[in-house]
Amino acid sequence: MRRWAPWLALAAVQAVHVALVLYFQPPEVILSGRPVGGFDWETHYEQTARAVQAYRESGETWSYNPHRLAGQPSGVIFDADNKGWEAWAIGLTALGVPLPTAFNLFVWLSAMFVPLAFFLAARWFGLGAGAAATAAGLASACWAFDALAHLVSWVGMICWGFAAWLWIPALALFRRWLETRRPWRLALLLALLAALHNLHPYSFFLLVVPMAWLYAREFRTLRWHEHLGLAAVALGTIVANLWWLAPSLRFWHYILDSGFYLDATPDYLVADYLGLTLEPAVTGVVAMRTGFRFLALGGAALALWLWRRERDERFAPVAAGLGALLFVAYAGGWFGPLRQVQPYRFVLPAMYLAVIPAAWFLERGVRALRELRPTPVAWALVGLGLFVAAPHLVRDALYFLPDAIPRQTRPLPAPPPDVNGGIYFGAIRWPEPFDFRLRPNAAEDFRTVADFVSSEDDGQGRWLVEWWMLGEHLAWNTDAQILGGFLEINLAHSDANLFRRYAGRDPPTEQELRDYLEQYNVRWLILSNPLPRLESRTDLLQLVTTIFRHRVYRVRNPSHFIVGGGPGEVRARLNRIAVRGSAGGNLVLRYHWMETLRCRPDCRVRRVAVPGDRVGFVGVDHAPSDFEIYNSYE
Repeated sequence: MRRWAPWLALAAVQAVHVALVLYFQPPEVILSGRPVGGFDWETHYEQTARAVQAYRESGETWSYNPHRLAGQPSGVIFDADNKGWEAWAIGLTALGVPLPTAFNLFVWLSAMFVPLAFFLAARWFGLGAGAAATAAGLASACWAFDALAHLVSWVGMICWGFAAWLWIPALALFRRWLETRRPWRLALLLALLAALHNLHPYSFFLLVVPMAWLYAREFRTLRWHEHLGLAAVALGTIVANLWWLAPSLRFWHYILDSGFYLDATPDYLVADYLGLTLEPAVTGVVAMRTGFRFLALGGAALALWLWRRERDERFAPVAAGLGALLFVAYAGGWFGPLRQVQPYRFVLPAMYLAVIPAAWFLERGVRALRELRPTPVAWALVGLGLFVAAPHLVRDALYFLPDAIPRQTRPLPAPPPDVNGGIYFGAIRWPEPFDFRLRPNAAEDFRTVADFVSSEDDGQGRWLVEWWMLGEHLAWNTDAQILGGFLEINLAHSDANLFRRYAGRDPPTEQELRDYLEQYNVRWLILSNPLPRLESRTDLLQLVTTIFRHRVYRVRNPSHFIVGGGPGEVRARLNRIAVRGSAGGNLVLRYHWMETLRCRPDCRVRRVAVPGDRVGFVGVDHAPSDFEIYNSYE
């Protein structure tokens, strides 16, 4: 029985983990036929939908999208962290799976196999079966009950959450190949590295330090054909990612600052350890439930101490990798270049890397206690430590398992006290804990607004949308042309978003607002938060309706997609802008210019500078009355 105990433990851990996945990501959401809504889900679904559409129509996964920000390149730069998801959706939809279901199923793929992956990784790191089963259990607990790990799966940062644990078996496999030099392991390593970099480009930063250390240590022992094999793996990984790398590099000159969030400094390490939330913009809108994280980090620190004393070859690569990740995570906010990668996110891969040495130490520690036969007082001291620590871990789990928390049943003789306020990222809320699960009714108000937009939109003007989640939702759930969405998109095309232009500044003046509405042919405005200085402009805006908390305004005197007011009807769809009945000659369209745009028949496009917009508009020379602007992909 003892021989089978680790395998039975692994089976039990995997079964419990699957149950947790289905609890947090229930089938009634994943298989609902509607994409998961809210937060980053809206952004990533829109990106995926555009990639699938572009691939069907052109065989490419990027496009010129005239429906976003007055025309922007979709599928490059901003969605580099979504490529694996897009490829998955393209493949499944080609097999007949509906796009929303294909999109949602990726969520399960990103979560289901955490215990199995860590069991294999631990074995490849030289751990015994018992310690490997411990690693599987600790990794599962970290995935389910750590604040940042749960946040990324709740708000929709799925590709990062996936890559943050999948890199561990890739690193372990590389180490194991260096031990055995088996060619099949090198082939499997290529597949893993190609998949990882398709999931998220920051996978490179996770792997580079420990893999470089391992390679340098074994450099002299490798034969020429083994060096060549590793070079082939590196080249193969690049080739497997060229489909998105090449177009992103082509449009790199449009990239802007990305350092707006997750920019932690060393004080956040102390706050995380104490379970304190300092800035939700840095650590996310989930309470600092970090017990399992610091169990892994603490166990890893003790394992590294022992490995160094015992001259264990695993010490240097693990210490280097863990040290680099923790430095980026908790000191990256001090350095401008590191702020660009949102450094606090690197807490997640650091935690998962720590799981392997922590599991080794836990197994070693339990064995030592058995062999040393401590005195009753020593056992009592160990028991006291567990007695104090256990509730901390249990509370972390209960925070994410609200159904396990007893509810109030007895009425109070006075109004209930405000124990911890209404915000959901503090303590366990009383009397009703917040439910951090995917919900089938998420973003119901967005769908109602989308129905209104679809019924009113005639395609001859744009909708300026203040609330970024709503803007992203309307971008995929309607055919309207949207100015809005994710506020800090790192493309110069964001100049077309009024709320990005004036973020952190005074609202636009009367003339600035008038000029903006004309410049981008805004016909509708949707506000979700109180903006009295904007809403008071009744000379420019007319309130039409209120949908839940969203107020919809019509622009009283809209302009036209053709500068100068027409004549002509303009119709836009992916990679196309069709103009019918224009005056012809030399025209300017209120759409962003892009290098690959061309005009037919017998006309030419050029860039026209626009005040306050770094991209510029499309100018057309020698245009006939009817013409078409199209993406040539050249």
